[in-house]
Amino acid sequence: MRPAIRRKAFMRSVCRDLVAALALLFCSLASAVPYPTEDQLRAAIVEVAGMLKSEGIELEILDARKEGLTRPLMAAGLSLPRGVCLVFYNTKPEDGLNQFFAAIDRKDLPVLLNAIAVHEASHCIEQREAYVRKRFDKVLPPDFKRDNVTIQSYLSVVKSGALVTWSEVLADIASVLYLKRAVPGQWVRLSRIIAAMRHDLAWKWPEHDTSAWLHQIIAADPGEAMNQSLFDTAFQLRRQYRPSE
Repeated sequence: MRPAIRRKAFMRSVCRDLVAALALLFCSLASAVPYPTEDQLRAAIVEVAGMLKSEGIELEILDARKEGLTRPLMAAGLSLPRGVCLVFYNTKPEDGLNQFFAAIDRKDLPVLLNAIAVHEASHCIEQREAYVRKRFDKVLPPDFKRDNVTIQSYLSVVKSGALVTWSEVLADIASVLYLKRAVPGQWVRLSRIIAAMRHDLAWKWPEHDTSAWLHQIIAADPGEAMNQSLFDTAFQLRRQYRPSE
């Protein structure tokens, strides 16, 4: 083959490879999602309102930044005087979560946001069990002394930070159970995404790294008792699948 012909063939090959690479890049950018919007976050929170209502808890949605809160994406807490679960959303992008969402396929975003909203709702459920029903055996880890626990002593343990991971585990298990119910054919893949996110962001939020628990539960594929709430199942699985330390 003459040099000029070889050069033309080489250039055609380069152009084809470049077009293919650009096409792959375009498809990747088209399927990836930007940081969730207010409408998307609100829609996910509304999705769990029915679950909370079945537990006898009303839900109220608030803008975190307008309320002076800095927690990224979503946060929740039970208003004890009113018995209302306050769920806050924050649309300000956070670096670690920004990277997480950039890797999410657009079709997976709604159900993952719903799972995150279930995570937040579970915090209200746990606070109700502790501060209203005083079921300290249910909310404290097995190795915590639970005799003669009062609301004040429980609150002091919470403020010490000793229960952060314990509480996050319950919330993430609830997320996994939601995915198992909502998308039974996809729950393992999506649950692994949540577990990977927890592991990858442990450098920033080490107390939120629930990945060891989640991997055990995903592998075990536990069933749920008939007529039992998702949250009660999460309480049981938290104790049952506690990783050895």
